[in-house]
Formats: sequence, C-alpha cells, structure tokens
Amino acid sequence: MIGLTLLTAGILRQFHDRTPGSPFVSGTVGSLLFAAVFFLLLVSAREWQIGAIGGKGGKGIRLGSLTPLLLILLVEKWASLTLYDPIFYSLAPRIASQAEFDAWYKALAGVLMILLCVLLGAFSRPAGSRTWSYSRPSRFPSAAVAIFAVVASTYGLLWILSIALGGQMRLSWPPLTPVLIWILVGQAVLAFGEELYYRGLVLNELRRLSPRLGIRRPGLRRWFALVAMATLFSMEHIAPGLPRQEVLRQLVFAFALGLLFGLIVIVTHNLHYAAGVHAWINWQLLGAAPGLVNENGTAALPPGAYIGVGLILAFIAAMALARLTPGALPGRGSPPLRSDSTPESG
Repeated sequence: MIGLTLLTAGILRQFHDRTPGSPFVSGTVGSLLFAAVFFLLLVSAREWQIGAIGGKGGKGIRLGSLTPLLLILLVEKWASLTLYDPIFYSLAPRIASQAEFDAWYKALAGVLMILLCVLLGAFSRPAGSRTWSYSRPSRFPSAAVAIFAVVASTYGLLWILSIALGGQMRLSWPPLTPVLIWILVGQAVLAFGEELYYRGLVLNELRRLSPRLGIRRPGLRRWFALVAMATLFSMEHIAPGLPRQEVLRQLVFAFALGLLFGLIVIVTHNLHYAAGVHAWINWQLLGAAPGLVNENGTAALPPGAYIGVGLILAFIAAMALARLTPGALPGRGSPPLRSDSTPESG
C-alpha cells in the first residue's frame, strides 16, 4: 500500500487531469483523489476515537498506522492540484508577461506549501515535531554562513581552475530586473516549502513507520526512508512528453538530488541549509545565478559544472556544520522518532 501510494502521488503531478471524477459534483471534491483523502480522514477519525490497538508488543501494521503517511502524501496532491490555480488567478495581476506569471506562481506555491505543511504536520505529531525542530529560526544563521561558503568556494575553485588551464574568465551577474527578483524570491520560498515537505514530513514519517514494517536497525530505517522519499521526489520532477532518455536522465538526477538533500538533513538537522542549496541549484538551472564568462561575454561553463562542484562542497560543509550542531550526527544524542501507534500519530 505504501508503494502504491508513493507511485500514485508521484505520477499525479504530471497526469492529474486523467484522475477519474464525477460529472455531477465539482471537480474540487468530485475526483477519485478526494474520495481517497476523505476515506483516510474517516479512518483517522476512527483511530483517534478508539485509541491505539496494536498486536503483541505493539508490533505489526494496520491501516490506522498508515493513514498519517498516506494523508501527508495525498492531501498535498489534492490541495496543490486543486486549490493552487484558483488562488493564484484570484491574486495575480491582470497584465504580466509569461515569465512574471511563472515566477509569481512559484512564489505563491512556496507560501501555500509551507502553510500546507503546517496542516499536514498535525497528522503525525512525531514527524511534525521533528520537522519543526529542523526548521527552527535559530538554525538559519549557521545555514546562511555555510551556504555562502559553499557558493563562494564553488565559484572560486572553478575560476582558479580556469586560470590554471590558461583561460580568462570573469564573474558575470544577470541584470537586476523585477522578473529576476521574483525568480530569486519565488524559488527560495518554494525550495524551503519542498524541503519542509519531502525532507521534513515525508522523510521523518517514513522513518517513524519503518519499525512496524520490520525494519528496526537505525541504519536500515534511514536508508529505507531516504530511498522511498527520493523515489517520490524524482517522480514528481519529471516532465512528460520528452524522449525516453531525457526522462530517464531527469529521474536519475532528481533521485540523486533527493537522496543527497535527505542525507544533508539527516546529518545536519537543518532544513534551512538544504533549502538554501536547493534554491541555488534552481537559480543555476533558470539562469538566475551569476556565472563565469569568457572574454567575449559568453557562458564558459554549463550549469551542471556549478551544480556538481557545489554539491560536493555542500556535503563537505554539511559534515562540518553537523559537528557544530549538538546531536546532529546520528548516534550523538539525537532522540529517535517514536514508532508506537498513538492516537495522534496513527
């Protein structure tokens, strides 16, 4: 059931318009997706009413134990696919370019995802509590310093390498325009919202649930949660309609990013740091970040060069950041997520 839900949640982002629905009810509440969410809400209500009922020693799995994860996955899909568009079109200015509309949409989607994560955290108090702990404002200053060091080191290493190879590169900044500002802000907010959701709620709920699936060793619990979360993240970040090789490349790239971001969060206990690295990668892919150019002003390196070097440095910096954060590294005082089946955690 977990595998099917992950697969469903992953492909809904691209093929939600094919979800069966009723011709007699509004599409907002008349789709099969909403019916699944409504059914899970009824199961959760019953679970909270009767309390935790477990087998011998609280072992085993039942639908009530799965509902927090299933609701976290499907409620986000229902809300983002059903509510984001009408909210955006009710707030967006009447006249704007396509680039401005896209940048505004990403910013609003990030804000709505953050608000939605606050709601989804109520479905699993252990996962929600761990997520809010990782995103405390007090963790932001150290994350900002680490991100600045990673980005500056990335440009510095690539510039030194170009000089050593006889090149003449210089750093060029994109022109400051309203669209660029919206792209920078929007992608930063969206990256933070995605980190709250994927590396916060989804990852921590999978870790909480894994002992009931028979995965009890801490290392295996982490890798089970990481692989499942990264699989979901990769499926939701593919663009349908492209050649098969391109889709496969996107899947592998997004899976690797999801896995690395998850490792960074597990190591540092800092969602701000992962969100900053995530936002910088998005800026690179959209051409909104500075880049090294040749003497004639053309780009000297593709975005992949910055991303590849930056990710290596980001993981090295994460290890350093973890040593400055009490209890961040596994086994250094970090309390485990509760896997018991309490009424509030399913």
